Amino acid sequence: MKIAISGKGGVGKTTLAGVMARLLADEGRRVLAIDADPDSNLASAIGLPKEILEKLTPIASMTSLIEERTGAKKGTYGPMFKLNP
Repeated sequence: MKIAISGKGGVGKTTLAGVMARLLADEGRRVLAIDADPDSNLASAIGLPKEILEKLTPIASMTSLIEERTGAKKGTYGPMFKLNP
């Protein structure tokens, strides 16, 4: 099962995603929760301890990993999308 949550700011996307992730995990499902916001709010919403939150690195700052995995380089088109500055 794949679920994506999107919409304009301030409508509860992070809260909904966090609740769904926790409920599905409590049912014994494997859950991968991905947050495109560099503020780690989803990690807080699902209850990760502060020690782990402090170690998180936003994927947007991992440009070399993005380039390696997708072929998208800063300012150029990769196979599917453009990596913006």
